Formats: sequence, C-alpha cells, structure tokens
Amino acid sequence: MFFYLILNICVILYILGGSVENTNKKSVVIIKVLIVFLFVIFLFLLYINIRNIYNNVAFYLINESTINLGLNSNYQEPGFVAVMNGRNIKDKVQIKSNVDTSKYGTYEISYILEFKMLAIKKELKRKVIVKDLVKPELNVQSEDEIYLFLNEEYDMPAFNALDNIDGDITDKVEIDSNIDITQVGTYNITYSVIDSSNNEVKKNIKVIVDRKDKLSYLQVNISEQKLYYYEKNKLVLSTNIVTGMKGISETPTGTYSVLRKNRNVTLRGADYESFVNYWIAFKGNAYGFHDASWRSNFGGNIYRYNGSHGCVNMPYYKVQQLYNMIEVGTPVYINY
Repeated sequence: MFFYLILNICVILYILGGSVENTNKKSVVIIKVLIVFLFVIFLFLLYINIRNIYNNVAFYLINESTINLGLNSNYQEPGFVAVMNGRNIKDKVQIKSNVDTSKYGTYEISYILEFKMLAIKKELKRKVIVKDLVKPELNVQSEDEIYLFLNEEYDMPAFNALDNIDGDITDKVEIDSNIDITQVGTYNITYSVIDSSNNEVKKNIKVIVDRKDKLSYLQVNISEQKLYYYEKNKLVLSTNIVTGMKGISETPTGTYSVLRKNRNVTLRGADYESFVNYWIAFKGNAYGFHDASWRSNFGGNIYRYNGSHGCVNMPYYKVQQLYNMIEVGTPVYINY
C-alpha cells in the first residue's frame, strides 16, 4: 500500500507540475526534482522490500554442526534446509567440502546461498572430525561375578590392554577396588584404560564375600542317584550314590543343612550296626552322608532293590573329599 501511495503522489505531482509550468517555470523545476527524488525513494524502498523477502529464508543444517567419523568410514551428508516463501531452493545452494576420511584431521563443509544482484550471501558450516573412535581392547582374566570365602586370600586377576593406534597400553590400566575379605559384603573391582584419542573402556567385576557355608550347597537327585556339591556356584564334586528304598526306607526329601561332621562312627538301627569312617548328618541323628564299605557299586537302580536305611551311601574317597570340604551349616537339597 505504501508503494502505491508513493506512486500516486508522484503522478499527482507530475500533473500539477504540468499545469504550473505555464505560470511559473521555477516551480516546475522544483516539482520535477521532487518527483525524481520521490521516485528514487520508491525504488530504494522497493529494493529493501525485495531484499527482506530474500533475506527471510529458512536456511539451516540438519542434525549436528560437528560430526565425528572413524578413519576410512563413509561420510553420509545429513543435509540442510533451504526454503523461501514455502518453495524449496536447495538447487541455489553451493556446497564446498574438503573431507577426506582416509586421513585423521578436522575438515569443513560450506553451504553457500547467494543472490548476487541483491548482495545477499548466507553461509552455513559443518565441521567433520576424522579421528580414532575404536576403544582399546581390555582383557581381564576373570568372570564378571566372583565369590570369595571370608578371609580367603585373593590375587587380583591378570589383565592386558591393546589399542589399534597406541599398541600395548597395559601400563595405562587403572584399578579401583574396595574389597575387604575380612568383612561379609558385596564389593567391586573396576579396570579402566584410556587411549591417546580419549577412548575409554571399563571392566567391572562384582565380588561377593561370605562364609563358606553360605556360598556352598549340596544337591541330591534321587532319580539320578547322583550327589552334587557346589562352591561359589561351581560344581566341585559329584558322585554316584545309593539312597533308601522308596516306600520302605526312603531318604527324606526337602531342604536341610549340615548339622555335624564326625569321624569313625558306628551307626545303629533296629536291625543293623555299621561302622563308617565319615559321617555328615543332615537330619537329626538318623540321616546323613557316609561311606559304605559293604558296597562295591553305587548309582543306577541299586536303591530300588538294595537301598540304604535312609542315609546317602557314598564311595569312600568321595565322602572323604566331601567331609574335608563341606562345613556345618551348608544347605542340603534332596529331591527326585
């Protein structure tokens, strides 16, 4: 509307200038100069208006302005937006790039949008950093979770660290540990190493310290006629056994614990008297684990026709091992 107003004023002044010319030539000159001046103002305002339109362009980068790439990786252009008055003008943007992913370094991509006639130039820049993104390889000779008996001596696991650029960086490995083997509890060991490109890798180990009887348990499977003894969640002893005859002198099933351990015991019942070298009681005085010198075989179906009186019969050398390992209070699980 403003431009139309200026234009109408110019036309009116021109007409007035023509009528005045007959009466006053000096006034005519002034009016014509004024017309030219107003026309120049009109052109200037028109230029400013057009320039504002072209300046009002949505021009920005998609995603981050800084991108990190690994050596020899493929650079994928995230793109940019260039829109003016709802029209896509990407074809007006010139892109300049010196990215070379085969070499470490910092590179730059320029996005240039230029309207030379209007002296308008907009430029966006994206930085591309080609660097080592590969973390070192940290090898710790340990499981993620380990168990220690209370007051058990413990040596820190061995370790080494290798990096694709720096080579052997074992000497840069740091160890953070809060283990206290004199106190029951859960602790942590953390191994960490950082390479020259600031890539870091960590290895965490959970350490559980408890009494031996809390970290061990004994499992008896009557159907299999097998006994399994675990320490620190690992099987350390297994053996064939003979349990009681079902319906006659059954071995009790359920959850128990080791009540006592004795050497050179004579077991007595209504119709038997047997000497055993090792006795590990788990239910009262009548049920336990012991050697059975009168047997030459264990396991299989023996318990169906020649079972025990309810105890768990074991080979001599196996019960000897168990006796020396197991502690009073150790859980005992017996099932079919």
